[in-house]
Amino acid sequence: MSPAHFDWLQAADRHTELTDPVISVRQLARWDLRRKRHTHFDHCLVYATHEGDHVEFRPPRRPRATTRYSAVYEVDLGVHLVRDEVALPSSNDALEFQAEAEFRWQVADPVAFVRSGERDVPRLLRNELERRSRDLVRLHAVTDSAVAEAELLRSAAGWPQLGAAAGLTTSWTLRLRRNQQAIAHQIRLQAIGQEAEAKILGDVLGRDTDAAAEQREAALLRLQSEKVGLYEDYLEQGGIRASAWYLSRHPGAGQEVMANLREDQRQLVEKQLELVTKLFDSAEAETHELAEPRRHAVRALTEVLTQRFPGTSTDAGGSAADGPPTRDLPPGYGRTPVDPAEG
Repeated sequence: MSPAHFDWLQAADRHTELTDPVISVRQLARWDLRRKRHTHFDHCLVYATHEGDHVEFRPPRRPRATTRYSAVYEVDLGVHLVRDEVALPSSNDALEFQAEAEFRWQVADPVAFVRSGERDVPRLLRNELERRSRDLVRLHAVTDSAVAEAELLRSAAGWPQLGAAAGLTTSWTLRLRRNQQAIAHQIRLQAIGQEAEAKILGDVLGRDTDAAAEQREAALLRLQSEKVGLYEDYLEQGGIRASAWYLSRHPGAGQEVMANLREDQRQLVEKQLELVTKLFDSAEAETHELAEPRRHAVRALTEVLTQRFPGTSTDAGGSAADGPPTRDLPPGYGRTPVDPAEG
């Protein structure tokens, strides 16, 4: 049957988003002998009688004859989902809530829907939701969207179904939020707060980093100062103490330290002997002028002869110091010679 024989015909299949569940409307001739009907098997047929009544035939039921009917409506019985935006007023008329609603609807009473004359189901549901919720959400400020949404959903539990008067069975859910201007303003405030927080945190971390760097620098300066003092002590000590300090830092250099130590002692002895020899052999000064230097030279010679070198036994010095019994020594033995010039 061509579209010209229909008063209303939608090119709709099972996956088409419908706003009007009435797929087609056509008038019937009293003596229509054509048996073939171009209708979907899962659609409901609502026939209008000449007296103004309506009779429905749900699938798979179909009428045997149509002589008593004047028109037929093909109604889709599928379940449909639709999302829609609903603007709801707040306590401030200049600001509105932005509601995002999701509706699930189905034709439950095809005859009631045909009689209602509705053509746009989403608009019907949106208008009913707005009418029932307007007085409730107007009590709340636009910034109290969460409180208004919770109260609206709690109150809606006692409402009759949306679209029930038009023969629909429906369910719905809703998310209430501020309008776009309020959301954009809140996003700007959040960005400003985050930038300020980041700057404050950066300043705090920067100060902590600078303080840590200063502490590290001060610690390095103290360590260098300690090293300087340590090396000063090392250089000032000299001799055996310096060698012992070096050996404590480098335990594997024992042979090298001992060799250097012996060389230092040998050089010291040679210098002292050279000094003593020069003093005793000097003939340029008067005898009374050389008395004191000679006394010091003799003392230095005695210290050299009695000095203990590393590796020598402590008994050797004691043995050298020991002499014949005092009773066998001549008078004045062991005392430092006195220069005749001193008188």
